[in-house]
Amino acid sequence: MLAYRLRHRVAIEELSTVRGSDGRVETWQALALDSDTVFDSVPAEVLTGPGREVIASGAPQESGVARVAIRWFPISDERLGRCRIVWNGRAYRIESVETDRTARQEWRFRAVADKGRGV
Repeated sequence: MLAYRLRHRVAIEELSTVRGSDGRVETWQALALDSDTVFDSVPAEVLTGPGREVIASGAPQESGVARVAIRWFPISDERLGRCRIVWNGRAYRIESVETDRTARQEWRFRAVADKGRGV
C-alpha cells in the first residue's frame, strides 16, 4: 500500500452495550484492540460514489456509497463487518470486507451511509 493514498482520516467504531442507571444502552465507541491501539483517527483512502463497474452495468445505485482502504491490522473480518466507519461526520455501515492479494497489506471496505443511526 502506498502511503500517499491514505490522505483521509476515519474512525472505526463498534457497537457496545453499556449499563446505565436506566438499563442497557447501546452506543458506538472507537474500535480498540487493546488499551494502546484505538482506531479513532486512522489514515485511509476514501472514495465516494459508485465504482466504474456499477456505472457500466447500469445497476441501480444506492446514494452514499463509499469505498475505504486502510492499512491491514490483525482482526477477524467478521468483527470488522459489525463495525461502522465515520468520515467527515458521516457514519457508513460496512457492507463488505476484503483484503489485498497477500491478505497482509490492506483492508478494503464497501460501505453505505448509515441513515438509521447518527454519529
